[in-house]
Amino acid sequence: MRSESIRYLIVPGWQGSPDDHWQSHWQRTLPNSSRVEQADWLTPRRDDWVAELERSVASDARPVVLVAHSLGCITVAR
Repeated sequence: MRSESIRYLIVPGWQGSPDDHWQSHWQRTLPNSSRVEQADWLTPRRDDWVAELERSVASDARPVVLVAHSLGCITVAR
Protein backbone atom coordinates (compact mmCIF):
# COMPACT_ATOMS: atom_id res chain seq x y z
CA MET A 1 0.00 0.00 0.00
CA ARG A 2 1.41 3.38 -0.99
CA SER A 3 1.76 5.98 1.74
CA GLU A 4 -0.50 8.40 -0.17
CA SER A 5 -3.36 5.93 0.13
CA ILE A 6 -3.29 5.75 3.92
CA ARG A 7 -3.44 8.29 6.71
CA TYR A 8 -2.01 8.36 10.19
CA LEU A 9 -4.32 9.40 13.00
CA ILE A 10 -2.55 10.45 16.19
CA VAL A 11 -4.61 9.57 19.29
CA PRO A 12 -3.15 11.38 22.31
CA GLY A 13 -3.86 10.42 25.88
CA TRP A 14 -4.73 12.32 29.02
CA GLN A 15 -3.64 15.97 28.82
CA GLY A 16 -2.99 15.73 25.07
CA SER A 17 0.47 15.89 23.57
CA PRO A 18 2.54 19.08 23.83
CA ASP A 19 4.69 20.30 20.95
CA ASP A 20 7.80 18.46 22.19
CA HIS A 21 6.02 15.09 22.65
CA TRP A 22 6.92 12.24 20.31
CA GLN A 23 3.35 12.16 18.99
CA SER A 24 3.57 15.79 17.93
CA HIS A 25 6.90 15.10 16.24
CA TRP A 26 5.40 12.15 14.37
CA GLN A 27 2.43 14.26 13.31
CA ARG A 28 4.80 16.85 11.83
CA THR A 29 6.90 14.24 10.00
CA LEU A 30 4.45 11.56 8.87
CA PRO A 31 2.69 12.24 5.57
CA ASN A 32 -1.09 12.41 5.67
CA SER A 33 -1.23 12.67 9.45
CA SER A 34 -3.73 14.37 11.71
CA ARG A 35 -4.68 14.30 15.36
CA VAL A 36 -7.82 13.51 17.31
CA GLU A 37 -8.72 16.70 19.20
CA GLN A 38 -10.70 15.95 22.33
CA ALA A 39 -12.94 18.66 23.81
CA ASP A 40 -11.59 18.08 27.32
CA TRP A 41 -8.06 16.73 27.76
CA LEU A 42 -8.07 16.98 31.56
CA THR A 43 -11.41 15.40 32.48
CA PRO A 44 -11.91 12.58 29.99
CA ARG A 45 -15.35 11.06 29.53
CA ARG A 46 -15.21 7.66 27.87
CA ASP A 47 -18.23 8.12 25.62
CA ASP A 48 -17.08 11.57 24.45
CA TRP A 49 -13.54 10.39 23.71
CA VAL A 50 -14.72 7.30 21.83
CA ALA A 51 -17.26 9.32 19.84
CA GLU A 52 -14.60 11.85 18.80
CA LEU A 53 -12.27 9.04 17.72
CA GLU A 54 -15.07 7.49 15.68
CA ARG A 55 -15.81 10.87 14.04
CA SER A 56 -12.14 11.35 13.22
CA VAL A 57 -11.83 7.89 11.65
CA ALA A 58 -15.05 8.33 9.65
CA SER A 59 -14.05 11.77 8.35
CA ASP A 60 -11.89 10.28 5.59
CA ALA A 61 -12.48 7.16 3.52
CA ARG A 62 -8.79 6.24 3.26
CA PRO A 63 -7.46 3.40 5.41
CA VAL A 64 -6.14 4.72 8.71
CA VAL A 65 -3.25 3.75 10.96
CA LEU A 66 -3.97 4.71 14.57
CA VAL A 67 -0.98 5.95 16.59
CA ALA A 68 -2.18 5.97 20.19
CA HIS A 69 -0.54 6.73 23.52
CA SER A 70 -1.66 6.56 27.15
CA LEU A 71 -5.42 6.97 27.53
CA GLY A 72 -5.59 7.14 23.73
CA CYS A 73 -4.78 3.40 23.73
CA ILE A 74 -7.73 2.73 26.03
CA THR A 75 -9.95 4.86 23.78
CA VAL A 76 -8.88 2.85 20.72
CA ALA A 77 -9.46 -0.46 22.53
CA ARG A 78 -12.93 0.63 23.61
